[in-house]
Amino acid sequence: MAATDDRSVALCRILLRLQLRRMRDARGLTASSVAKQFGWSTARMTRLETKDTAVEIGDVRLLCDLYEAPRELREELENYAKITKTRKDWWDLKPFKGTIPAWFQAYLGLEAAATTLDIYQSEFIPGLAQDPEYAREILSLSDADEKTQEVQAEVRLKRQSILDRPQPPTVTIVLNEAVIRRPIGPGGVMRRQLERLLKLAAAPHVNVHVLPFSAGAHPAMHGPFTLLDFADETVGDLAYLENLVDGGVLSDESVVTPFSDAFSKLRELAASTEASERMIKSAISAL
Repeated sequence: MAATDDRSVALCRILLRLQLRRMRDARGLTASSVAKQFGWSTARMTRLETKDTAVEIGDVRLLCDLYEAPRELREELENYAKITKTRKDWWDLKPFKGTIPAWFQAYLGLEAAATTLDIYQSEFIPGLAQDPEYAREILSLSDADEKTQEVQAEVRLKRQSILDRPQPPTVTIVLNEAVIRRPIGPGGVMRRQLERLLKLAAAPHVNVHVLPFSAGAHPAMHGPFTLLDFADETVGDLAYLENLVDGGVLSDESVVTPFSDAFSKLRELAASTEASERMIKSAISAL
């Protein structure tokens, strides 16, 4: 487990919110009853536990006193609060600042800390595996101006640095066959993207599977999703979903489990890594 000081600001905010909520639940208290004790509004208490914002160290201390938190946990939470007030993640600095919505900043912090990423994508190559040209083609579909799109493309490429770490996460990608068959961009853009995918799949910590058309109906026809697992058990298993306008992280076990089960079924239905490699090479030949 990484030392607290090595964690991203976004992850510290999430860990702090989770711990504050869990301590309150363990005491059998409601958010409104806690807020009343301190003369706060219920909205303020809800914001402390759910919003992706910095938390005052003084508020953390008050809550830790109320919840009778052990000294070690108290110190850890105070350090989280300090980090959220005094540091910034790379995506909150120029040239990225202002181009990444808050909901995606939260995901970036989790992605960077995850030890396992299970990704299902039905429409395009996931961001972690995108070639620069391919990324720009996908981003060109948005309403953002050209300059913003270019910065967003840089964000996608910078995210990929987690795959080059000495201890990278284990990444399993399941792609609908349509992803490798549908040409994206002019000229050799799609070819270079698929070649990059093959190179990535050769890494020992990356597994790429193609879900063939012949698999028929499957449990992820509702759309793409990502599962994240962490060395720090405080976080637990999470699921991340995106739609046309935003995205969000799901943490409730009863909600995450169906996605985990769906991914396991997708692995069963998908081609092996060897067969998937042949399918990708076939798609390249067809271009």
